[in-house]
Amino acid sequence: MYKIYQVEYGDTLDVIAGKTGSTRETIKNINGFNSDSDLVVGSLIIVPKEENQVFQIYKVKRGDSIYSIARAYNVDPSTLLLINGLNKDDMIYPNQEITIPKSGVVVYVTRQGDTIGGIVNNLGIDVNTLNKENQRIFVVEDQLVVHKKEGNN
Repeated sequence: MYKIYQVEYGDTLDVIAGKTGSTRETIKNINGFNSDSDLVVGSLIIVPKEENQVFQIYKVKRGDSIYSIARAYNVDPSTLLLINGLNKDDMIYPNQEITIPKSGVVVYVTRQGDTIGGIVNNLGIDVNTLNKENQRIFVVEDQLVVHKKEGNN
């Protein structure tokens, strides 16, 4: 789902987004960055590994809210907030990019006390499918777990 990227000389958020097939906003949200000045050569940051297979980018329009976007894409609003690094009181703005699970992708964010058995039951899959679709699962709070339903590639 995610991989570690080491910042190189000359990197900007846009350059890293281009190298990794992501977007500037996604990298900012995942890492809590405000601008390019947050990048330090040699530091390790988190970037999406296979964003195009699991997520799509939605550009916020005037009048949108997290709740209206979540309803339109059939995603739990709290999950949408978590995967975008937002809090419930955060404002969103026109042209801001929001990461949304693609159709047919079920996203689950782990909670305190979760177990592998509980996650597979919640997603309605077996443990082999869970392991195949998620590179590493530590079952720590706020870990993103995904499942692509059959026929949705």
